[in-house]
Formats: sequence, structure tokens, C-alpha cells
Amino acid sequence: MLGLESQLVVGAYSLVAWFLLYLLIAQVLKVWARTKNLPYCHRAALSESFISGVQGAACGIIGVITVYSCWHDVMGATFPIAVSYSSIGVAYFMYDLWAMYTTHVAHLKGQHSFARRITSYIQKQSLMIGHHVVLVTLLFPALVYRSQMGHFFIGCFYCSELSTPFVNGRVIISKLGFKSSRVYIINGLLMMVMFAMCRVAMFPLMYCVYLSQQTKAPSHIQALLNIPAQCHACCALVLAPQVYWLTLMIKGALSLVFKTDSVKID
Repeated sequence: MLGLESQLVVGAYSLVAWFLLYLLIAQVLKVWARTKNLPYCHRAALSESFISGVQGAACGIIGVITVYSCWHDVMGATFPIAVSYSSIGVAYFMYDLWAMYTTHVAHLKGQHSFARRITSYIQKQSLMIGHHVVLVTLLFPALVYRSQMGHFFIGCFYCSELSTPFVNGRVIISKLGFKSSRVYIINGLLMMVMFAMCRVAMFPLMYCVYLSQQTKAPSHIQALLNIPAQCHACCALVLAPQVYWLTLMIKGALSLVFKTDSVKID
């Protein structure tokens, strides 16, 4: 397992790598026949979405491997790669704050001062900014360096990113002009299913697996009380926005269905 100094080095290199990958994709989109004539704001959104999808897939795969490796002992089993990837994850969320800002500014088309750009960015992306800041400053350090919980739980949190490629796939498919295609609809359905499974249902699953292995506690309630309060707080803090976003997805899907039905009736 890497030491703290090595983790910081990995994080620094990872941060540079995320920026370079973004710039590479941005250059490819400039010359690709399908995207070179798109407005800059659309290409910026595509670049951001591609990188986010890559990170989500990588983090999710690490999460699945970690969960599989530690399932037999959720509190004691370790998987060093899970800790090592935390630096890469932190670097990504730091980079993504800049990427989201870049996309936001691209949509403004240079019509505002720097202070106004920052203000409007914070106002429009307040939930996502808060989500990223909490992950970088609180959740990752608490899970990896301060918590006594097993790596199984770290893997579960990583698995939440398995829905990210589908979320970003929705943006990519739309920007490429396939919003009316069957691929867009299928991706949307998969996005909701994966989001519900990996970002909402994951939390009761973690608790159920934990309780199933805590046979020494006199009751499930006592087993839950043995969990540090900060762990419950972190779960609640992460779960709340996930439930909100899932609600928005369901509302969007229902509105699309009813809109389609009304068109057919007319």
C-alpha cells in the first residue's frame, strides 16, 4: 500500500494526466468531421463528458473488483488498489471543477466579467460543486485514511461511479445529434437503472451485508450503533443528492413518456 507521500505524488501526476487527456480530446473534436462544426460550448461539454465517462468506468471497475475481493469479510479484508485509486479519484474531482467551469463559461460566450462568471457558475452548479468539494475534502480522506471500516465499503462507494458513463453517454449522444435515436432511449433507461442500483440501492445493501456478518452483536440495532456516527453522516451526506438526482431522472422520463403518448393520441 502506498504511503501518504507516494499518494500525493500519484495525485499530482493524475491531475496533470486528467488535464492533458481533456486537451487531447478537445483537439480531436476540433478536427473530427462529426464535431468540428459544432459550437465551442458543445465541444467543451463533449470533452468534459468523455473524461467523466472514462473516470466513471475506471472507478467502477476498481470498485467491483474491490467488493468481490472483500465480500467475505467486510470489516477486515483489504485491497490496496482501492486506497491507491483514491489519489486518482481526488485528482479527477479537482480537475472536473475546472472542466465544469470551462463548459459553463463557453455557454456564456464571453459576455460577462470574471467575477460574474464565477458567481453564475457557483449559482448554476452549486449542488455539483458542493458534491465535488465534499468528496475531495471530506469523503475520500475520511474513507481511506481515517475510517476503520473495511475496504469493502470503499469499493461500494467506487461502484457508485458505474452509472457515470451512462449519464455522460446521454450528453454525448445528444450533442452528436442522436437525441431522437433508439440508442438515446436505451442509454437513458440504463442510466436510470444503474443510477438507482449503484447510487441509491447501494447504501441499504452495504448495511445489510454488514449486519449479516456482525453475529457477535446482540441485535442489529446494537450492530448499527457500533458504527461510528461519522460513517452514518457520510452515507446520508452522499445519499441525499443521489436521491434528488434520481427523482429528476424519473420525472424527466415520465414527462417524455406522457409527451410521446399525447402526441400519439393527437
